[in-house]
Amino acid sequence: MTSEPDDIERVPLGSLKRYLVTAGWHRQTLRSGLELFALGPREDEIEILLPGTPKARDTPVRVGQAIRALTALEDRDMAAVIAAIRSISYDLIKSRLPDSVIRHDTIKLGTAEEFIRRMARLLAASAHSELHASAYFNRVDGVAQRYADECRFGHTFRGSFGFTVESPVGPHTMEPGNGAPPAPPLERRTVHRLARGLRLIEGAIAHQDPAEIVRGYEAGLNANACEELAALVEVPHAGEVRIDIVFSPEWGVPDDVGAAPTFEIRHALSAEIMREAAKALRHSDDERRRTIVGLIRTLHSNENPSDLFSISGTQDVIVEWDSDEHGMIRVRVSLPPEEYLQAVDAHKTGRMVSIHGELKPPGRFWRLENPRDFTLL
Repeated sequence: MTSEPDDIERVPLGSLKRYLVTAGWHRQTLRSGLELFALGPREDEIEILLPGTPKARDTPVRVGQAIRALTALEDRDMAAVIAAIRSISYDLIKSRLPDSVIRHDTIKLGTAEEFIRRMARLLAASAHSELHASAYFNRVDGVAQRYADECRFGHTFRGSFGFTVESPVGPHTMEPGNGAPPAPPLERRTVHRLARGLRLIEGAIAHQDPAEIVRGYEAGLNANACEELAALVEVPHAGEVRIDIVFSPEWGVPDDVGAAPTFEIRHALSAEIMREAAKALRHSDDERRRTIVGLIRTLHSNENPSDLFSISGTQDVIVEWDSDEHGMIRVRVSLPPEEYLQAVDAHKTGRMVSIHGELKPPGRFWRLENPRDFTLL
């Protein structure tokens, strides 16, 4: 098979090791630095030796040997084994467009550009929902945006023309002596949320009831995600979209949606229902709107504190507010860079600030979602 070397080069060493561990192979580091993976009873054990680092000179050879062994052991062709190994590091989101937009296995460049842009925004909005339990947002969280930026655009595939987005998930490791499994990373929780939201949207379309989306937004999609998905369906001349999600087996299969859920949004009414739901979600927090006034007690930034003028994304502050309803409370607020810099100055000089937004009940702190009208007093 002439393409075999190229195919093998597409397999990251780390993904191969994670695949073997997930498949039940026992892992042992040898004194030589090589890693031994063993499967089966001791008297009939199958062994695979891999380098400790991708920089080792014999890495391509050993990876190739391992893949050929797995191909024989699993009785699958090499392409299927390679795809399975690569998928261990990603949750996959496969989007299919209808045949009506395809000409000779191609689509218009503008259609592809718009589709990819909307998909990136949909992923960022879904990640924002995992970080903030709000029905909508005015400004996407910096962490959510960075997640979307880290997703990879994979190869297109034939049939109904489609795109593959790879959402990276970190390795599922257990701390020594800690019996509790680690919590799924944001990346997995985001794709899981997207799947739940798509399931809710399918039901709402079937029943022609946007209220189903509104009632389920805390587990599903917020207004921004609904708007991006509606726009995705409305990509010129598409009118329908099929989305397949394939979860990395390393982090397990979500019980409520399964290992490889499929969603079809194809009715002309679907975009209208999603937009109606988004409109309702944008008004659902009206009764929680408050203007908080107080001193900034804490600053929190993941950026370099010695170079604040280079910060990007939202940063958190804690405002101490003497409210009529709840007494003296501390409220966490996420601010964009320019307002965060003003908050730093207010903290230094002891000036009070005023911020408007939706006040959410406390976990450790109260939160002010969708902050706006930041003012130094």
